[in-house]
Amino acid sequence: MATAVSHHSMSAPASTPGTPPPAEQSLSDLRLGTAARIVGLLEDAANAPIVRRLSNLGFIPGRVVTPLRRAPLGDPVVYRVTDYELCLRRHEARIIQVETLTKVDDTVEPAREDQQR
Repeated sequence: MATAVSHHSMSAPASTPGTPPPAEQSLSDLRLGTAARIVGLLEDAANAPIVRRLSNLGFIPGRVVTPLRRAPLGDPVVYRVTDYELCLRRHEARIIQVETLTKVDDTVEPAREDQQR
């Protein structure tokens, strides 16, 4: 027995939640808790000093970075790079190009024991 389906119900939604993220994106576009590998830094004459500073701080290709916390107004953001945490402003994070490794859900992680006191 065949089932009739209306052609109106076959249109795809504009953005599907299960769609994989783009292969390469800016660090400033990552959601909190999403790990990514640094693939490069956008270099030009205007941001050369910032690129040098970011490299000195450990933002180099191959390193894994994860956004952890965002300030109340959205800027700056605390990132974990390798084994330490530091803050970057949005304009600095836009220079860093990354590829997503994992995606986490939107649940709140429990506070650590040392934060509960």
